[in-house]
Amino acid sequence: MNLGFNQPWALWLGLLAVIPWLHSGATCLPYSSLAMLPEDPWSTAIDRLLRAVAMTAVLTLATGIAGPYLREQWVDRLGTGAHIVLVLDRSSSMNENFTGRYLGGAAGESKAAAARRLLSEFVSRREHDWFAMVGFAAAPMYVLPLTQDREAVQAAIRATEGRGHGVTNIATGLAMALDFFAGRPVTGSRIVLLVSDGAARIDPETQDRLRQWFQETQATLYWIYLRNPRGGRLAEKPSNPNESTTPEYFLHEYFQQLGVPYRAFEADNPETMQRAIAEVERLENLPLHYREKIPRLDLSDYCYGSAFLCLLVLLTAKVAEIRSWQS
Repeated sequence: MNLGFNQPWALWLGLLAVIPWLHSGATCLPYSSLAMLPEDPWSTAIDRLLRAVAMTAVLTLATGIAGPYLREQWVDRLGTGAHIVLVLDRSSSMNENFTGRYLGGAAGESKAAAARRLLSEFVSRREHDWFAMVGFAAAPMYVLPLTQDREAVQAAIRATEGRGHGVTNIATGLAMALDFFAGRPVTGSRIVLLVSDGAARIDPETQDRLRQWFQETQATLYWIYLRNPRGGRLAEKPSNPNESTTPEYFLHEYFQQLGVPYRAFEADNPETMQRAIAEVERLENLPLHYREKIPRLDLSDYCYGSAFLCLLVLLTAKVAEIRSWQS
């Protein structure tokens, strides 16, 4: 049963509802011979109606004092969207802007600031999605588990406003992101949205584990590569391929061999990053089965409102009552 009470003892006050049937409260007028009065069915009906209204007023007041409420519940919904884990690079290079300058002077908006702004807009547009968030630099940072609470997601994005530190260790960030899907039933699209301006070498053992986890969780990977002028292009093989000097190229090759859907976007400025996010939004708009939490609903106001209306009817009847016979 979904109905509950904060003060269930107050329901005993409802027994006072019998009082209107024992005593009407109307003014008694003496008359020399009641037998001479004609029957008045309308007066009888009004009397019973007022007694019923008084009884209702007592019952609703007692129920309101008891504090009725509907318990919180989960409702199955079907919409469009996905379960999305935002994986945001927090390394020191994210403090640069897209031209490779650090903040200060003519540097303008940093890559981290642009990423936060555009991801915030992306989250606000996705009505039915579940979001989680992971930050990473040298080590992963647990920020937010999967939730539909938009305020919490926006707060998590704002929480990454501090300056980034350390190197780019993507593998640990991806591992933590995939852990959010572990043990959960697949009810819609699963997305790992990686936003990073660089990469690092991933050892073969870690590569195998990540490949297995991606396939087990059935997650789609999108990589928005925030490229500056010094960085190489993902689709162009460098003249001197080396995992130390051009790790992004080799990471892109590895992602293509994960055995799950994968797509990379190169963003040279905030405008191309915005287009990349819009493309992800367009691609991931499939049916999504999800559960929505309906919060507890307080019913006391409805009870007090009903009692007020009943008391208003009784007060009106009392004002209209005849207190003496007309001479």
